[in-house]
Formats: sequence, structure tokens, C-alpha cells
Amino acid sequence: MKKSTLFISFDGLSDPLGQSQILPYLCGIAANGYHITILSCEKQSRIKTEENAIREKIYNLPIAWEYILYEESKGFMARIQYIFQLYRLAKKRMQQKPIALVHCRSYLTALIGLRLKRKKNIPFVFDMRGFWADERIDGGIWRKSNPLHNIFYRYFKAKEKQFLQYADAVVSLTHAGLKELDKNFPELNIPAKTTIIPCCTNTTLFQANTNAQFTFPGINQNDHVIIYTGSIGTWYYTKEMIDCILVWKKIIPNIKLIILTRDQDELNNILSKYSAEEKSIILSTSASYQQVTQFLSLAKAALFFIKPAYSKIASSPTKMAECWALDLPIITNSGIGDNDLYFKQYEGGVLLDEFNEAAYTKATHNYLNLQAKPGHYRQIALNYFDHQKAIANYTNIYNKICEA
Repeated sequence: MKKSTLFISFDGLSDPLGQSQILPYLCGIAANGYHITILSCEKQSRIKTEENAIREKIYNLPIAWEYILYEESKGFMARIQYIFQLYRLAKKRMQQKPIALVHCRSYLTALIGLRLKRKKNIPFVFDMRGFWADERIDGGIWRKSNPLHNIFYRYFKAKEKQFLQYADAVVSLTHAGLKELDKNFPELNIPAKTTIIPCCTNTTLFQANTNAQFTFPGINQNDHVIIYTGSIGTWYYTKEMIDCILVWKKIIPNIKLIILTRDQDELNNILSKYSAEEKSIILSTSASYQQVTQFLSLAKAALFFIKPAYSKIASSPTKMAECWALDLPIITNSGIGDNDLYFKQYEGGVLLDEFNEAAYTKATHNYLNLQAKPGHYRQIALNYFDHQKAIANYTNIYNKICEA
């Protein structure tokens, strides 16, 4: 008989992260012998267009899915109500059948996992997804100078230790993040129950299709295309990225930058500060998760700069795995997650230590000097970022807990 488990997430299955980082893993775990009830928060604008497709994907699998509607604009205090709604759904499920474990994605849902562990002794997986409280400070979402924000921060830092202490298993995205946790809480012996699972990708979906001819207005065969995919602002240094490309244009005259994002208003605000000539090499649009591979196939390399803050040592950008899977070298900055390992030891592309013209010029030459090794970057994805490896690791965690 299949063991019944709960998976609780503030990220929705209809979100891009839900489609790339949640649903594929859960489908794989379910196929490996578990009945999973997913409790998620869904944004009304996305669930309308995505729900049917999601239901089709899980139709023949032992997966049940319930969700609550979530509004980002309501702010942090509203999230407390969402936590209670998810908790009530979890209790309802537990009344219907025994639950072998509860798998909590990030800190807010870990509050539920911790409560169920303490009250019901239900095994709890803390899938931490980075240093959430520190990310809110580093990203300027919370400010320590604000008394209420400071209370929130100190509360969740205290809870962080409890999550790590009471969890039956911990998932860290990076080795660097685990090293920091072990340094901060040596008495908890966190490495003994932690599995490193970076943000992986479907390497079957993300691979070059040599038979398909995809075109995009403004791009021709002679252009040297660099691509950025993802959000604008908060963590991502968009202005610095554009400045870098403008420096590169002096050395690579036919360069073009495609920015693939849904945040068009934020991007247009940044671009308004550049001249028409400078903007002429910047092209932008949005795309579905399934369309991203087509745009990546136009590029010679991928580019992204991330704010080098303390919390980012625990981060694993999804776009990194996707770009390597398409055999693209990546140009990014040091100090993020396990970048130093993947770029220096496995030669994943070019790392910058600073954001200025001299650093951009040096990076151009380093990029042009990269040796052509067909399949080299894709092999990094296959070795370390294939979603089947993530599924196997998660299934192993479930098996260990349930067997115990």
C-alpha cells in the first residue's frame, strides 16, 4: 500500500517555479510509490489559465491537490491567515487518512510542519530553499530599522533553528549553505540529516532541437545573441547586465541581448534611462515555461548578475541549470551559492568579481577565449542538475523516513 504524504507550499503549482521546481519532482516521487496530497497557494490570474493543464499532468498519478487563493498585494500580515488556511486543510487531510510525513517548502509552511511534528509526532522534511529571513533583509523587503520588520526577522531566525532541530530531514540547495548552517549550529549536527539538492531541470525538455527553426523579430543569423531569463529587480542586477552588454558591443559589434521576462514595466523603467541607440541592441518579451527552450536556442551564451548578499550563498538559480542544459556557457558573478565550484572546477563559463567597465571588458575577453567544447556545458547539467537525480534524492529521503 502506498504511503500517504503531505506537501505544503506557498509557491503555486501554476507559478513558473511550480512548473519547473515542484510539480516534476512530486510527479516523480508519486511514481516511485507514494500518495501525495499537495496543498498550495495559487494566484487567481495564473490558476485560471494553468489549472486544467496541471490537473491533466497529475490525473493518472496518486496525487491529490487542494489550494487556497493567494493575493501578493495584501502584504505579509495576510500570509499569517494563509498559513492558518493551509494548516486547516492539512488537519482535514490527516483526519481522513494517516500521514507518513509532511514535506514543507521554505519557512512559512515549515511553521505547519514544526507544529505537526510537535503535536502529532509526524515526520517533517524541511526543504529550506535558501535563507528566507535573511533574503528578506538583503532584498530590502524587510528593514531592521523598522521595528515590526525586526520582530519578524528575529522570530523567523529563532524558528530557523527549531526547523533544523526538529526536522527529520533537511534539504539545502547548496554546499555553501549547508557549511554556513553547520558553522552557526554545530550542536545540531545538521549535515547528518541534510541532502544537497540544487534547483534542477528537465534535461529532456531543455535540450537543443536542431530540426526546429525558431525566429524572433529583430534577430538574424549573423547576430551574436546573449540571453537573460527571469525576474527584473530585487535580486537581479538588470542595469549592470545592460551596461555589461554595452561594453561588450565595443568588442563584439553584432551583439544582441534578449531579455525574457514577465516584468515588462520594471524593465521599461530601467531602459528609459538609455539612449535609443543603446536600446537598439536590447530585445525583450515574455514566454511560457515550455517556450523558454526556443529562445535559449537562439543564444550563444546566458547572462545574469545577482546581488551578492549573504543570503545568496544558499541560492541555486533555476536558470543556471536550464542554460547549461541547452549547452550555453554562463556569464555571472561570484559569491552566489556553489558558483565557485561549478565555474572554477567544472568550467561552467565566466565569473565576475565586480560590476564596472574594467570587469566587463575582462569578462568579454574571458568569454571569447572559452574553448569550444560541444556538449561540455550540457554535461554539467546532466551530471549535477538533472531533475531525475533530484527525484531520486527526494525519494530516498521519503524512503528513509518511512522505513524508520
